[in-house]
Amino acid sequence: MELKKLNKSVLKLWYIRATIVSLALISAFTSLIIVLAASGAPKNVLFAVSLGSGIPVALLLAFIIVLPVLRYKMYAWGYDDKRIIVKQGVIFRRRVVIPVCQIQDLHRIQGPIMMMLKLSGVTISTAGSNFDISTLTTEEADRMIDVLEQSLEVRIEELKNEEI
Repeated sequence: MELKKLNKSVLKLWYIRATIVSLALISAFTSLIIVLAASGAPKNVLFAVSLGSGIPVALLLAFIIVLPVLRYKMYAWGYDDKRIIVKQGVIFRRRVVIPVCQIQDLHRIQGPIMMMLKLSGVTISTAGSNFDISTLTTEEADRMIDVLEQSLEVRIEELKNEEI
C-alpha cells in the first residue's frame, strides 16, 4: 500500500484555524493591557505585563508560520481492503494501523471553512476508540468511505457464510 500526502489546500485550512486562535489570544492580551492602562496601573506593571504577554504572542506567531508546514510534511495516510494506516506528528510521531474488520462506523465531517475549501475529515470508530483522518478532499473522503464500506460488506458476507 502506498501512503498518500494530504492535499495542499489543507495548509490553507490549518493557517486559517491558527490565525483565528491567534487573533483571539492577541485580543485577550491586548484587552488586558488596555484595561490596566485605563485603570491607572503603574508603568512598570504595564511594561511587565506587555513583556510577559508579548513573548508568548511572538512564539505563537512563529508556530503559526512553521507548525502547519511541518505537520503537512509529516502526515501520510493510506488504506486498502484490510487496513488503514495514518502517520502523523511533528514532535511526537504516531503511526496508527486500523484493521478494516474492526471498523464499526465511518463519518465524514465538514465545518464551514472546510466546505469552502472542499475538504472533509473522516472519523473511524472501532470498538475501542475513534480516530480522525484530519483533512482530505471531500472527493477522497467519499471514495474512502465507499471503498471501506464495500470491504466491510464483503467481510460481513464471509462471516455469514462461515456460520452456515
